[in-house]
Amino acid sequence: MLGLVKKIIEQHRARRLLRRTEAITLLKARYHAFRAVLASNARAVDAVTEIAMRLHAVGGEAELAPLARRLIVETREMVEKLNWLEPDRHRLLFATHRRIASAIEDRLATSLPAPVNPPLCVPLGSAAAAPAGQLGNKASVLARLTARPEFRVPDGFVVTLPGCRLFLEHQGLSLGLARLVTRLTETWSADDSRELQELIRNAPLPPPLATALLDAARPFFKNNRGLAVRSSSASEDGQLHSFAGQFTSVLNITNEQQLLAAFREVVASSFSARSLAYRRHAGLDPLAFDMAVLCLEMVAARVAGILLTRLPQDPDSGVILVSAVPGLGEAAVSGSAAADLYYLGRDGTVDHTRSVIVAKEQRLACQKGGGVVWEPVPRALQEQTLLQTAELGTLARWAVDLEEWAKTPQDVEWAMDQAGDFFLLQARPLTTLQGQPPPRSSSGPPPLASGIGAAGGRATGRVRLVRNRQDLVAEPTEPTVLVMPQSFVDAANILPLVAGVLVDLGNPADHLACVAREHAVPLISGLGDASRSLADAGWVTVDGSHGQVHAATEEEIAAAVAAWQPAAARQTVAQAMPPLQQELRELITALNLTDAYGPTFNILECHSLHDIVRYVHEKAVLAMFNAGDVTLEENLGAVHILDAPVPFFVSIIDVGGGLALEGRTMRRISPDRVVSRPFCALWQGIVTPGLAWGPPPGGSPMGSVVSSWLTDHKSSRPIGMPNYAMVSRDYCNLNARMDFHFTMVDAVCAVEPRNNHIQFRFKGGGANLVRRQRRAICIGTILEHYGFLADVRDDLVNATLQGAPAAVIEEKLVVVGRLLGFTRLLDAAMGDDGMVRQVADAFIQGDYGLTNLVAAQGDVAPNG
Repeated sequence: MLGLVKKIIEQHRARRLLRRTEAITLLKARYHAFRAVLASNARAVDAVTEIAMRLHAVGGEAELAPLARRLIVETREMVEKLNWLEPDRHRLLFATHRRIASAIEDRLATSLPAPVNPPLCVPLGSAAAAPAGQLGNKASVLARLTARPEFRVPDGFVVTLPGCRLFLEHQGLSLGLARLVTRLTETWSADDSRELQELIRNAPLPPPLATALLDAARPFFKNNRGLAVRSSSASEDGQLHSFAGQFTSVLNITNEQQLLAAFREVVASSFSARSLAYRRHAGLDPLAFDMAVLCLEMVAARVAGILLTRLPQDPDSGVILVSAVPGLGEAAVSGSAAADLYYLGRDGTVDHTRSVIVAKEQRLACQKGGGVVWEPVPRALQEQTLLQTAELGTLARWAVDLEEWAKTPQDVEWAMDQAGDFFLLQARPLTTLQGQPPPRSSSGPPPLASGIGAAGGRATGRVRLVRNRQDLVAEPTEPTVLVMPQSFVDAANILPLVAGVLVDLGNPADHLACVAREHAVPLISGLGDASRSLADAGWVTVDGSHGQVHAATEEEIAAAVAAWQPAAARQTVAQAMPPLQQELRELITALNLTDAYGPTFNILECHSLHDIVRYVHEKAVLAMFNAGDVTLEENLGAVHILDAPVPFFVSIIDVGGGLALEGRTMRRISPDRVVSRPFCALWQGIVTPGLAWGPPPGGSPMGSVVSSWLTDHKSSRPIGMPNYAMVSRDYCNLNARMDFHFTMVDAVCAVEPRNNHIQFRFKGGGANLVRRQRRAICIGTILEHYGFLADVRDDLVNATLQGAPAAVIEEKLVVVGRLLGFTRLLDAAMGDDGMVRQVADAFIQGDYGLTNLVAAQGDVAPNG
């Protein structure tokens, strides 16, 4: 009998453990689905931005169809992910998406040329006719230079971007990569990157691609001409990002097996630890694969090197810099060998006083049978100059001609073969010259502020500070420049009526920047503290092309006033477009959902793909607020209890990398075991000295028994239930039901600012509705002071901060943590409307216990 009882108990424990494990696994899956929504959102906004540009560009129609279809697929996946997060709550969105997608396809089918299958491989000599997006920047530039007789480009061919994508889509490879990369947004190691690359190295090429690749290479191999296999990414070698040294090149390929392996190796380098880290720090989507592969005839170089058409540190001098190494130029590019340096004038004259000839002991050379090998330089040649005056003159002419052709300074790779003929291997913008915006054409005082030009153009207007939605209600009656702490999507409604927009945070790819470009309204983001420094600036001129804000001159003000038109007299963006572009704009890029907390923010108001992107993002964040309720209620044993020095008790659910337990099983943990960046910042605010976490003097206005039965309108869980936080390395979701109200915080604090956000919600209270409303207004006032967009309705506060760097997110989370303690039972202290401003000022001034206010008022209880 005893054995039977023991067996029943063991079975019960096993079932309970299984339920806990399943619940935590499901919660982690929800979290990863949420992060996948954020990644999809970033890609979708990028696509909306590009489509908006094509709609306005002359001749941009040809690119619309593939871009629109790619966005249709991306948004469909977003809808699926949202319905997985909240089953059956957003099913109507599928029908809405189908309707919009069908309407887009109808317009594309009747008005644009039928899509043709793009080539998988193209000869370099004829590749200039192909869209640059199919070739990548490196190959596209070389293809155009083949038509210039003054430059000699090696023969070759390009595996196009569609060809490379076909490889990644073959046998579901891209899906596997997407899952791995999404997982790596939270935790990262070199081993994870190697796992990604091994998937690619071991994947078979689809037969059509393998055939096209080998057919293109066969003439080279037949005539014993080797190939250099190199990357050619659309984001590589550009004005903003060079990706220099991030991708692999494979040199001197001499047979078909080597070529197939080299192709895989170059594609795999797009997912190397180095490349993915570069993308993250540069603000680029790690899943946005945009690589073509360039195959050039191998130049068995006698000398090779780099040509800079300007000195990066002194571009105005006009000096040309040439570096040269013996053998293949890879040694100069990688910096693995000493190089001769030559300083040239624009006419080719050599500055011998600055030029340096070094001892060159090794050189990289082609190896028989394929590959390259280091070999010694003959002693008699080690100290000799590699280039003669006439040869340097050729490179100087190249420098001048290339810069004139490209309209910008160039960074060039070159090689000279055994016969003394020069070959141009690569030309890209000299990105080190790009850090500073171009100077204003006229001399004058320095700018009032500088940031990132997100929408070009120049406009003058009077500053209007925007801190909340109410500041956006009134239409401008004069030329107006909106100044806001973050990119408020709600401003999209008024955007066509303003002269310009200035944003402390934000980025060139967010929703508001998209709409600003669409309406040709200059917008500068990343200004830092413009909402403070420019609040009283009066009239300013926004130079969106250069990312600068200037004090407006009298002439600029007069011209702006004379040109200003009231809303009724203005032509809309759609009216200025041809009919097809008008219709596609309404279906794709138009943004109708702006008020995320208003009654019109629903599926029925989604009329464009941009609306669907906005809807899914907002609802996904809100879905995470209640994600852990069931897990916590049914499986309290599966979470960790945080030992706290203040009476704020919270259970921790680790969904990936948020705790440092060193392999141990711990029921109770100390705060130093939490390594979640956003939670640590929040906790720093919670334990701030001076917060009165104890009960207010005189007791609470209602009994604690009543509070345990209070519930919020979004969840059935009583307010008396324990607080919990879901954490990962860069994510935190806190649900705090304490006393008579609930507070929710959802935050992402990652390296890449685009997906970073803080979502804050506060509701409830134990006092009457008027006092609760005053507390809500007080909280909204405090959050607006710190740059949040706050929406206050009765006793409900919703506040957001988006697109900020990690350091700013941490700083604001400290403020939110302090609010958790500061606002406890504060509604009981809100005796009149005047208290709202006084209490908010006390918090902003650091008087968290309301000590000074108590001394002045006498009858106000601290935090009570």
